[in-house]
Amino acid sequence: MTAPSSGSVGDLRDERAGGALPGWLAALLGPDASVVSRQLPFTAVFGLGLLALPLPGVDVVTAGCVIAAAVVVLGALLLARFAPWDRWPEAAQDVLPVLEIVAVGFLRAGTGNTASMYTSLVFMPVVALASQRGRRGVVIVALGVIGVILVPVIFNPDLELTSAIVVRSGYVALIAVVIALSIHEVTERLRRRTEAIAALHANEQRMLERMRADAWELASVAANRKVVRDQLVSVIDSATEQAIIAADSDGLVEVFNAGAERMLGYAQGDVVGHLHVRDFALADEADYDAYVAAVVAGNAPMRDWTVVRADGSHTLARLAVTLRYDVTGEPAGYVIVATDVTEEREAARLKDEFVSLVSHELRTPLTSVLGYLELMQDGTDPLTDEQREYLGIIERNARRQLRLVGDLLLTAQVDAGTFAITPAPTDLADVARTAVAAATPNAEAAGVALELAVEPAPIQGDVGRLGQAVDNLISNALKFTPRGGTVRVRVEAVPTGGARLAVADTGIGIPPDELTRLTTRFFRATTATRRAIPGVGLGLSITKAVVDAHRGTLDITSAVGEGTTFTIDLPASPTA
Repeated sequence: MTAPSSGSVGDLRDERAGGALPGWLAALLGPDASVVSRQLPFTAVFGLGLLALPLPGVDVVTAGCVIAAAVVVLGALLLARFAPWDRWPEAAQDVLPVLEIVAVGFLRAGTGNTASMYTSLVFMPVVALASQRGRRGVVIVALGVIGVILVPVIFNPDLELTSAIVVRSGYVALIAVVIALSIHEVTERLRRRTEAIAALHANEQRMLERMRADAWELASVAANRKVVRDQLVSVIDSATEQAIIAADSDGLVEVFNAGAERMLGYAQGDVVGHLHVRDFALADEADYDAYVAAVVAGNAPMRDWTVVRADGSHTLARLAVTLRYDVTGEPAGYVIVATDVTEEREAARLKDEFVSLVSHELRTPLTSVLGYLELMQDGTDPLTDEQREYLGIIERNARRQLRLVGDLLLTAQVDAGTFAITPAPTDLADVARTAVAAATPNAEAAGVALELAVEPAPIQGDVGRLGQAVDNLISNALKFTPRGGTVRVRVEAVPTGGARLAVADTGIGIPPDELTRLTTRFFRATTATRRAIPGVGLGLSITKAVVDAHRGTLDITSAVGEGTTFTIDLPASPTA
């Protein structure tokens, strides 16, 4: 069905409930009250015309035509009341004014023929047709008016179709067409204006709804941002171990949390909006500007910086600096998170000094002890079995202590960057065989099966250091594998060049969150400390240093209660 538009006969179809009509009248006129109401003016005027028939000067020449006219008008009214206009196209309503024109023609033929005073009634349906969309109403008007003028000639054979009648019918038709065109143009103009106003109103309603939705969304976003901001401020203020400082693009401090007050000794009110970040840095201006430039470029690393406290004292802080942006995506400043690492760095320095001191102080006397033990064991004086047993215990413990001292010295070399290897042609399979042979007595004593599967794997490497690394892996595997378990050592050549060694055990395993820390110096897994398994946590850090020196990789996979696998991948040459 074609949707009705404002201004046409069917425009009021959407007002079938009665529109502005009183409720009782709308109920009487039915669901298509607008269509029926359009018929009422013509019906009323037509009824008055019928009441005027008995008056003097009104000549009824053919009563049958008058009755036919009344029947047509009544039929049109009933059709308007009961026809399902909501299911028919808009053009179907043209039948109602056409029926009105037919009724005028019958009334004209029955009252005075060509001299009937009721001819002017034709202009009422003319107005209705002219107000329709399109030009079809104008065509119907022209044909209808001509038909009304000629009807008396058709129904009265005594009348002759003279040239005067023809001219008059044509002239009246022309006037009707001109009136219809004028009404049509005015109606179209009003319709377009009404439609434009309706479109503007609809658009205004849509914009109003959108503005309401946007206002609600903005209010919701503002409320959420306030909540988030309050939470962020609360989190920042509650951070007392880290100093959090936010500055604008010029470095003027805008945020200064409790951690910053604690670290630097300033009150927040004395800093925010008053001091510059540069005021806390013990560095020359060039160094500071270079670091700020690196921050802006997005490649500023974390670094240690000596900062000046309010009392003039200095402290060492670890800085992490990130840019912050405004709503347009442009840099608006930066955020500094600083952690006081003075005590941490001092502890690391003291630990390094202690390791170096202990290593050197113990190495010389241990070497002397082992030398004298060899003299006593190889001397000419006979020793009893009990004495030899005691000397053997002393030698094993001295050598163990000497290995520990050697490990400490090696870690000190790694930290100092002086650790080096001497690569030479070797077969990683031979290194593994030697390490397994040396560990076999310990495996048998621990009740752990030690299995070896190797194939030739030639590389360029430092045999001594590689042997030390493999010894550490096998020793760890045996130490953390319960009696009845198995340690498997496998060596294979890598098709792309190089070699791979894997040491897998069925031991106690390592928690996943501790795997990345295993190669840290002095670190020991919780599964080992809970079982009081002896060790100092240097073996894996030394193994990692040896592997790194050979430009290889050390991979660790483990599952608690199932076992651990250490895999070393070495290139064909550490200089490749």
